[in-house]
Amino acid sequence: MNDKDDKFELDQSAHALYNLLEGIDDTRRVDESGISQSSLIDLLNRQTKELDHYRMLLADAACLFAGILKSSFSAAPSREIDQKIQAFLNALKKIAKFPQFNRQIYCRLRGQQYTSNQSGSETYDYELSFNNIFLDSQMAQIIEEREKIQGKGLYLKLMDAFQSLSEMNVFNFSIDTGAGGAEDYRKLETTLRLLIKFYKNPAREGFVVLDEYGQSNINLTLLAAMNKVKPAALQKLVDKIKPLILGPTPDKGLALFTTVYDAISLSLDRREDLKKIPIEVNKTQLLMDNLHSDPKRAVVVVQISRLVLAKYGSSPRMASEVINSINSAGYINIRPEVMGTRLTRASDFLELAEKNDNGEDLQSEALRNIEEGLDHLPDEMYHHISVNGSAASTFNIEGQETTFLLHEKILDFLSFFIRRSSIKKKVQDIANKNVWFDDDDYAVIAKNFKISKEDAVDLISLLRDSFDFNGNFRRSFFEKNIQSFVRCGSKVFEFLWHYLKELPLRNDRVAFLNALQALVAQFEQPKVALDILLSDIFDPRSTKDVQFSDRNAFILATALLCPGKPLGRSHIELTPEDVLQVKDDLNLDTISIVPEFFEQNHEKIIQKFRLITELLLKSSARENFTENEMQPRFLLYLIREMVIFFSLTGGKSAHAIIRGVVLEFGDPFSAYYREMKNKENLRHSLQLLQIAARSLRRFADPQDMNLLAEIIGNEEAFVALYDEPDPLNHVQRVMEKIRKGD
Repeated sequence: MNDKDDKFELDQSAHALYNLLEGIDDTRRVDESGISQSSLIDLLNRQTKELDHYRMLLADAACLFAGILKSSFSAAPSREIDQKIQAFLNALKKIAKFPQFNRQIYCRLRGQQYTSNQSGSETYDYELSFNNIFLDSQMAQIIEEREKIQGKGLYLKLMDAFQSLSEMNVFNFSIDTGAGGAEDYRKLETTLRLLIKFYKNPAREGFVVLDEYGQSNINLTLLAAMNKVKPAALQKLVDKIKPLILGPTPDKGLALFTTVYDAISLSLDRREDLKKIPIEVNKTQLLMDNLHSDPKRAVVVVQISRLVLAKYGSSPRMASEVINSINSAGYINIRPEVMGTRLTRASDFLELAEKNDNGEDLQSEALRNIEEGLDHLPDEMYHHISVNGSAASTFNIEGQETTFLLHEKILDFLSFFIRRSSIKKKVQDIANKNVWFDDDDYAVIAKNFKISKEDAVDLISLLRDSFDFNGNFRRSFFEKNIQSFVRCGSKVFEFLWHYLKELPLRNDRVAFLNALQALVAQFEQPKVALDILLSDIFDPRSTKDVQFSDRNAFILATALLCPGKPLGRSHIELTPEDVLQVKDDLNLDTISIVPEFFEQNHEKIIQKFRLITELLLKSSARENFTENEMQPRFLLYLIREMVIFFSLTGGKSAHAIIRGVVLEFGDPFSAYYREMKNKENLRHSLQLLQIAARSLRRFADPQDMNLLAEIIGNEEAFVALYDEPDPLNHVQRVMEKIRKGD
């Protein structure tokens, strides 16, 4: 990293870069020798650098916000507070320059990961976000490693802010920058000064407004103060709405409002006397991830939140922990040693719900969310948990065993998932004729797939018979029984994919790939299958590694987009190139899930693509490989499949990545070609270039045509890459196809 890189500042060229990847910078960069470096890696690194730039701004804003609130507990000079407020507002203005900034910044306590090597550090596990950019303690450490100068001390600075928020019982906050005008920032400054006033004396009469549970409420107080409404007047409004929400005869029209503040806040757009506050703290709705379009379930979710607030309203920390424990999102990436505490809170809620008139509905909704959260945990999680009688045990980070008494229904869930994880190991080894399944195994499989026990027996029998006595996959048998597999429902695809995708032998992987293509052609829910494949490829753990199954996943994903192109009994390892001619026959309904997935997983896609490209560059510069090691040809074919899939789905990000591939492999003077050891890979690289160029044409961008013309003009330089004359005139044929666009 040079000095110029260390002084990175966002400018118009960086904005343009983001807007195309979303934005792409096609500037050729050269080293001191004048030889161009990897334009694709450079592109991906620039994208990451810009995202890190915004994350550091987000960290600055959060640290200043925590410091401003903390100053209310000290005798900090007013000048120092004024400086912090102005610095905070300046940080927000810089964040607001982010392309397509949605004006909302969030912070919430997750409490699911240790932030250090000490037990209890999960109490400082906060997550900051805006748009689809996230920052937590783990990401702060990654940025420190990437940005040696600008990111120095980022982790400790952020952890100090998170600890301050925890000590002040701030478990979430949101910031709305509005239209970004001077008046919007004046409102933000006023709100900050009112927050300081509130925290100096949260019980101050004549200033603080109480909520429906008689507790000092930050947001109600700020609402009154910001609008210059007498606290007593707003208190009367709260007291008037309270019985309409809490009863004894609640108003059905307010059934979807968790608190009085929510009801008032939503009505502000229709009121001239009150305006929304730009900063909200400890808002219950920010803790509720399980919001539903189903009106009945949505009402139950609100009732759950009200019950939690009624019980734990005086302890925001406990209320936050309980609500997280009955949200499915509360179990994402959770550490095993934190599971016990989280499930204990869930058990507390279930016992609390039992005492309510509609306790059965409340429990049912909570259990559904808990089960959904536990269902998506990796199998390795359950290797650290055991159930014995009415208790479950886990081991903390220091290796000490901790036992938790849990509600019987939660223990049933744990027992089921622990059992399921062990059965999945059996399925992975199903080719071994010594592996047997008993009645309990079939019962678990039946429950998992929501099928009958008899169908579970049939499913395992079909899977077992799909392998011969030598453990080789029998494609013909599998295909003859596709309808029987389909009858087991959408989960059967997930089951087959996750536990048979990495068969040990290459021939078996290819046979399995082709068999699955025949299966997806009959699949009634292609969007479900596509989501399974994309989530697997770009899983956070997968973005740190490349699997042989990644290429097959893209081949299957493309097949799901093109239902009108059956492959029959073909035995292929690559998607036919003529799929790039398909336009009208694409499954647009299936494709519709891709833009949202790309937006939400933008950085994971960048990380994965960078990883594959770096691995290709390194392997191409080597001569010898170990058995089963990924070689350049496989990685080139993997990028080929990614390019085809991206070209069919379309979009700015897809366009940018494909253009980056064309830039990389269309430059005969690049380090990639210069350091290539095996010239056989030159042919495969040019085949990739041909596919990428053809894919690029689908976007019909005039600038892309200029790039392709430049590549064609370098034909002689490509010919010169061969150690001897190109015996098949491969370069000329590739250039001719790029020229004609076919």
